[in-house]
Order: sequence, then C-alpha cells, then structure tokens
Amino acid sequence: MKKKRKKRKIKLKRVFLFILILLVLATVIYTVSLLKVKTYYVYNNKYLTDEEVLDILKLNKKSSFFLTNTLTEKAIINKSKRIKDVKIKRTLSLEVKVYVTEYKILYYDLENNYSVLEGGDTINYRDDNSPVFVNKVEDKEVYKKFINKMNKVDTDILDIISEIKYVPNGIDKERFLFSMNDGNYVYVTISKLTKINEYRSVIDSVENKKGILYLDYGNYFVPKEN
Repeated sequence: MKKKRKKRKIKLKRVFLFILILLVLATVIYTVSLLKVKTYYVYNNKYLTDEEVLDILKLNKKSSFFLTNTLTEKAIINKSKRIKDVKIKRTLSLEVKVYVTEYKILYYDLENNYSVLEGGDTINYRDDNSPVFVNKVEDKEVYKKFINKMNKVDTDILDIISEIKYVPNGIDKERFLFSMNDGNYVYVTISKLTKINEYRSVIDSVENKKGILYLDYGNYFVPKEN
C-alpha cells in the first residue's frame, strides 16, 4: 500500500513577516538615501580654503549623506591638481568630516608667475612661505629632473628655503643655489639634492654659524668671514 505524501503547509505568518521585514528595510534604505549632509568640517588644508576643498570634491548641502564617502571622492580628486588624498568620516548627526592631503607647493616660479606642485603641475597661486625660483632652466630635461628630486625634499626644509637659483657652470649643468631663511647658502646638484634634508643637522654641527654649505662637490661648510 502506497504511503500518501503529506502536503507541506505554507506558514503564511512567516511569509508575511518576511515580506514585512523586507519592506521595512527597503523603506529605511530609501529614507537614509534621501538624507542630506547637515554640516561639513574640513581638516588639514593649508593652501585651500574649506570652501575650495568642498568645491573640488563637489560637496554641498544637497549632497546625499549616504553616498558621501571616500571612494566616490577619490574618483573626483584623480582629476585635481590640488588634492592628493581624502578621507571622509560621517557622524550620526549627519555631519561629514573631510580630511585632505594637499599636493605640496615646491616653489613659486617668478618667471611664469605660478606655483609648481609636487609632480610638476602648476597653479595660479602664491604662498608667501614657499621658495621663489628666480630664473629659468632652459634645458627641459634638467628641469624635469630637478622637479622629480624636489618632490623628495621634506616639507620642513622647503619652509626654510627662501630663494632658488639655477647656477650651472663649466663642470655641471645641473647645479643650483638655495638661499636659506637663516642667512646661509647651499650649492647643490640634482644628484645630491635630497641631501638638503640633512640641512638642520649640518648647521647644528657647525654651531649655527653663517656661511655656505657645498653639496655640489663634496659635503662641507665654509663659514663667512667676520
């Protein structure tokens, strides 16, 4: 005698509850997606104003709080000459905190009236604390190599360089003279340019005397005669 198969009873209450949960979740997600950013806070910007940062990142009070995140903003800064990186944090009170890393200014080009950023891009902006490049490097390859090495100069060292001058001679066409804010001078070639990051320790070792530091041929300091 064949056994009769038992019909599975569909538990309508469970199905209804499942559908209800889905509807609630969908409603919550939709509602959150409509929420707008209440307030922005911008941190770590040095050259850009808060408004300029938000404008570059295309952020405003109409921006979706849910969709405002680091991933979407990084897609935007890939096209920016000013912002190198961004991190975004959201709070439960609909506030958005924007932490930016700007491309540092290497120097102000006096000949062309623009600032040169790390990487070689230029902007029509002048920071009074940046070094001033006072003349021109005609050789494009030399100039390109110079920028590449300047990218590796520490920010705290850039801050104490007041003037940069291209001073090639019969021996080396990649020679430069840096005038420092403390009254000292540094001769350096492109191949040894990163040695300027040791500037403070060198000056400390000569008891803060004034003079010329030669990093072009050797590594020695000549004090000024009184």
